[in-house]
Amino acid sequence: MTRAACLCAFLVTGLVTASAEALGPPEAPRWTAELNGLVETAARNFDGELSLYVLDVESGEEYAYDADRLTYLSSAIKLGVMLEVMHQVDAGRLSWDEPLAFTSDSLRDGMHRLHRARPGDALPVSALLEYMMVDSDNAAADLLMKRVGVDAVKAQLATRGVQTGPVVSLLDERRRIYAQLDPKALAFTPEQIRTLGRYDSPASRAQELSRMLAPRTAWSGQDLDQAFGAFYAEQVNSASMRGMGQLLRQVARCEGLSAASCTRAHTLMRACQTGRGRVAAGLPATAAWAHKTGTQHRRACDLGFLTLPSGQPAVIAACTRNFWRVADAERLFAFLGESVWRTLGTADAQVSRSAE
Repeated sequence: MTRAACLCAFLVTGLVTASAEALGPPEAPRWTAELNGLVETAARNFDGELSLYVLDVESGEEYAYDADRLTYLSSAIKLGVMLEVMHQVDAGRLSWDEPLAFTSDSLRDGMHRLHRARPGDALPVSALLEYMMVDSDNAAADLLMKRVGVDAVKAQLATRGVQTGPVVSLLDERRRIYAQLDPKALAFTPEQIRTLGRYDSPASRAQELSRMLAPRTAWSGQDLDQAFGAFYAEQVNSASMRGMGQLLRQVARCEGLSAASCTRAHTLMRACQTGRGRVAAGLPATAAWAHKTGTQHRRACDLGFLTLPSGQPAVIAACTRNFWRVADAERLFAFLGESVWRTLGTADAQVSRSAE
């Protein structure tokens, strides 16, 4: 290259760089700016904290609100269990028809479809997956997690780019929570855990916990609240909303799944029976919303993907924490659903209020 040509190239490069600097960073999509105003106002008025990630899957445009914080997922961790089950089925290491035995050790709190199961019952993997995803049955989840391996679930999430804290079974979750008050709780039987789960208020559950651990200290509802807080700080079964949002993008696009498994995943998530007062309550009645919820003491989540009027998917991953009333969190989720639809979907959509 001649000296003149080099000088010309240098000047052109300098002009391009100067022009780019003058223009500044690319302007944020209009919908994210509109959504941000709505979210910030709602978050200020919420008696708790919010982490939110929204993604337009087709364009890759995203909106994030405290989306990188590792957040306790509660039953939303079952998304990882589902994907590992499907991975092993697709790889030929597991069959949908394989029966898993229900035993006395399979008892859990949060047993919905399996509350009438008896020791010795054999349940196929396909049915257990349905119970876990549609009804959020904890016994079904732990049976599947035991079969595929807890470490395999964590590895599946890592392979898909999701950074998590420790991943444990739902039984071990409960033991760890109560062990914040007394290490003897690590030896609680499944039946004891199930019994504690029948007490809804922190005060009544703490009273029953004190009875089980007698003659130790008589615990109060405030003590149990602090135990949950200490457990959450350990980041067990936790991930960021950005990470889970990217996971949902993969599920929406069938990445890493066979066609049959992808269809099954979408069908199960659209049939989810929990959280009707959450994101779904803010969407049009005809909107397709495929999701998984999670609920625990002062924690609630709703994560999924909806189909926009364009036919393309959009991801919404939201978790709330440190509130006192689940109803307040659910109203916020419904508002988020309505806001995403209004800004990213269509301003003319008729919003369903029937579940509020």
